[in-house]
Amino acid sequence: MTYSEQLLDAIQGHRFSESRALLKQALENDDPEILASLAENLTDLGFTDLAKEVYRSLIADFPNEDLFKVYLAEILLNDGAEDDGLTLLYNVPADSDAYLESLLVQADYYQSEGLIETARAKMEQARQLAPDEDAITFGLAELDYMSDLNDQALTLYQDLRQRQTMFGEVNLNQRVFQTLAKLGRYEEAAAFINDHKEDLLDIDAKYQAGVIMEEAGQFDKAISFLDDVIKQSPDYVNAYTFLAKAYQEEDNPEEALFAAQTGLGYNELDEELYLIGAKAAAKLGKAEDAEDLLQRGLEVNPDNSSLRLLLSDLYLAQGRAEDSLALFTALADSDLEPQAHWNMARSYQEMEKYDQALQEYLLAYQSLQTSPAFLRGMISFAQESAQGDLDRQLLEKYLKLVPDDQEMQDLYEQLRN
Repeated sequence: MTYSEQLLDAIQGHRFSESRALLKQALENDDPEILASLAENLTDLGFTDLAKEVYRSLIADFPNEDLFKVYLAEILLNDGAEDDGLTLLYNVPADSDAYLESLLVQADYYQSEGLIETARAKMEQARQLAPDEDAITFGLAELDYMSDLNDQALTLYQDLRQRQTMFGEVNLNQRVFQTLAKLGRYEEAAAFINDHKEDLLDIDAKYQAGVIMEEAGQFDKAISFLDDVIKQSPDYVNAYTFLAKAYQEEDNPEEALFAAQTGLGYNELDEELYLIGAKAAAKLGKAEDAEDLLQRGLEVNPDNSSLRLLLSDLYLAQGRAEDSLALFTALADSDLEPQAHWNMARSYQEMEKYDQALQEYLLAYQSLQTSPAFLRGMISFAQESAQGDLDRQLLEKYLKLVPDDQEMQDLYEQLRN
């Protein structure tokens, strides 16, 4: 048994006190090929300090064998000795057999440091040297994907897919449809998913497929994928928001409400689930559930205007004008959007405080004057508060937008006469 083998046996047997003596014997007595294998095994086992000594010994004995320098540099970079590691890599000449390996190690290092453009440049150099090497094609595709160079990444992923569906642990089919989605080509991504459903075994792939199907408007298929995700992992919190939205788009408020309430059980900070759930509850006539969801959502984020407006609408539908108004009175004027002014106007109108209502209608008017619903509401207010001139002006504007509304046309004729 060689000293290198004895050293590895000692490490695997947790006899670490013997390691230094055995390493010394191995360096003095074992053949270079055995030492090279020893250094690789030591690196794999995490004993990089010992591996560095072996590589340094080999480099001293074989100064022209650049591959040992590359392996040592990789360990130094991982150990935080960047200057020493990069010096070794940059000293590997372009005509060396190890130059390609040097470029790949440099690319990995620069990627880990977030220097994606530099990493990509190194990978491009490597690809020019070995254009048929799939590992290099994949590495370049990943860098392009990270850099949002999605057209380039897609071409590379599609090339790889002609020979394999997996690269290491990465599902290339998943990368293809994700890249199509990043390009905004949702219909193509959905079609690709439909053709490769059997390859989507990973839970993250199913989740991404569900999201893309939703973006493509294929809500039934989105529901199918997202249901699978939740069955496989009930605490996959992000799936609930998209599932609830898909049910909402399918006009299935019962399931939308159930998905929202279940999702909130895992993540009570998801403001979108409060909104979707409240809309579904209101549609089902479950006003108490809707109010509860909206109030809880506003406790999570008091500045969520969508939740506030929906709660105001709910209060107004129930004749609770004062409760509706109270949602806005503590806000600064700069924080009130046009819809908020409209809801405040409706609240004052119901309370027969017409001067305040008129002020709020006018504040909303500039932004909402092209909304037929708003104009109808303001016409109703003008009639109720006996403001005939305002009534006629609003009717003229409304009928330009909705000329076929016979009821409003008749009212306009009455006012003219």
